[in-house]
Amino acid sequence: MTIDRIIHLTVGIVFFIIFLKLSKSPINTRLIIGFIAMAIGTWMPDWDLLLGIGFHRSPITHSALPALLVGWLVYKSKLQPILIIGFCLGLSSHLAWDIVAYGNVQWISGGNNDRLFLFINALILIIVAIVINKKPLTNHST
Repeated sequence: MTIDRIIHLTVGIVFFIIFLKLSKSPINTRLIIGFIAMAIGTWMPDWDLLLGIGFHRSPITHSALPALLVGWLVYKSKLQPILIIGFCLGLSSHLAWDIVAYGNVQWISGGNNDRLFLFINALILIIVAIVINKKPLTNHST
């Protein structure tokens, strides 16, 4: 595991803990699943390297688009809310750290434009996590 991977995971854990504290989520088995989804979310933007896109920090993987894909894949799952919340928090933490540490997204010119793109996408992901968490979980009990 590289130092970059450790940093992204650590920032993701901080986002996850802050979210849990602010939302007053009860500690239960769902959190383990959410934590795993969060860890995957912190790693997902770097999949542009694994997918052979040819460069790092693609606007496709470093945006809210992977969360839409995960949401679509787990749409029928009973664990859908916690999976999407965890994934969104992990992905948003990765984008937030990239604002601080790197900021350059391919195909977007200018350092400030890159950071604005990352910020908007990170904010969208946090809002999605909050909205999903506010929905009643009547059909999604574990």
